[in-house]
Amino acid sequence: MSLVDLGKRLLEAARKGQDDEVRTLMANGAPFTTDWLGTSPLHLAAQYGHYSTAEVLLRAGVSRDARTKVDRTPLHMAAADGHAHIVELLVRNGADVNAKDMLKMTALHWATEHHHRDVVELLIKYGADVHAFSKFDKSAFDIALEKKNAEILLILQEAMQNQVNANPERANPVTVAAPFIFTSGEIVNLASLVSSTNTKTTSVLTVPAGQVTEETVIEEEEEAEKLPLTKKPRIEERTNSVEESKEGTERELLQQQLQEANRRAQEYRHQLLKKEQEAEQYRLKLEAMARQQPNGVDFTMVEEVAEVDAVVVTEGEMEERDTEENGAGGTIEPHSGVPLETVSS
Repeated sequence: MSLVDLGKRLLEAARKGQDDEVRTLMANGAPFTTDWLGTSPLHLAAQYGHYSTAEVLLRAGVSRDARTKVDRTPLHMAAADGHAHIVELLVRNGADVNAKDMLKMTALHWATEHHHRDVVELLIKYGADVHAFSKFDKSAFDIALEKKNAEILLILQEAMQNQVNANPERANPVTVAAPFIFTSGEIVNLASLVSSTNTKTTSVLTVPAGQVTEETVIEEEEEAEKLPLTKKPRIEERTNSVEESKEGTERELLQQQLQEANRRAQEYRHQLLKKEQEAEQYRLKLEAMARQQPNGVDFTMVEEVAEVDAVVVTEGEMEERDTEENGAGGTIEPHSGVPLETVSS
């Protein structure tokens, strides 16, 4: 039997929880292979709740944090399917309780998604981060709120408060101090009603049929009053500075565009003034010419003068030609028979 076949049979034996078959196959050299989704034998044992099979595989050295093609670990599988005993086995053997898959979901996210209250308690016991956010910016508390699971909501809220008390820098006023209402099977988030982030508030509103009772515990109010009123969050300051720089850049750009428009308008004024001056010069020249001709310029007379000049030039050419033909002492007569004296006059 080839190694590929041994690997496939090992996967099938782990899926079915056949401990003896798993041992036999590993003794015969079966590799710790995966299927086309990257699922290892330990993933399958954890997913289907085979405790003893998972234990055998862990002792044989199968990776406790093996990843599928979507980055899910055996702990993700066990938590999503509610196998608390396998979750505890994996965590005790060193599995990463806060490992995230491709959606940045932890085992706590998946246990909350599928309403596995015992797994949620177990993961919190072993240090699961209740403040972890998924790819969609949701914590396990947000998921429980969407699923309207009151029991898990109480567990997660208490865990968040405990983790904040242990690590004050992780305080989140919206999720930690968010109160909620239980009403005959419904849950309403009242986080939007929390107006002050300087006071740590943990409140649970219980609504029996037709009656409303409220219990509010206000802690460290005096310390909150001691905080300087002028202190602002860094995020708000950074946002304001970015907006101011953006407005400054836009203002400079508008000023540059305005200066360019003024410069072009000034050029157009100079060009127009120059054209007006040239037009005025032409007008003055025309007036001067009109004064020299009292009766104005007669264009008909100009054409006649041009024709006479043409005739004079023609007769001059003829005279030169006859002089060359008859000699210097010959009689000069135009071909037209008209004396030159008459033409000249």
